[in-house]
Amino acid sequence: MRVQPTLPPRYLRTPDAANFVGLSIRTLEKHRSCGTGPLYRQLGGRIVYAVEDLCAWADLNVRLSTGDGGGIPMPSDPRAYIIRLQARARKAQRSAGR
Repeated sequence: MRVQPTLPPRYLRTPDAANFVGLSIRTLEKHRSCGTGPLYRQLGGRIVYAVEDLCAWADLNVRLSTGDGGGIPMPSDPRAYIIRLQARARKAQRSAGR
């Protein structure tokens, strides 16, 4: 059995992360300070976002129509929900790699 090397997660700084999700830098910063934004990491004095965290956060905001009023109910603890989504995705990737 051959072991596939895994690449480290790709991190984006705030301007690139904001561009990735289609928001202004300030809007992403406001989400971060209010606790409503994607998971982030502080490395030294720099704030960085993993691409998978940005995608998981965007997936939390899926709506079917403008009159949806919320579509998928927001979990009581969005960060724990994102962590569970990411764990499920990693498990699926490992299963697919076997």
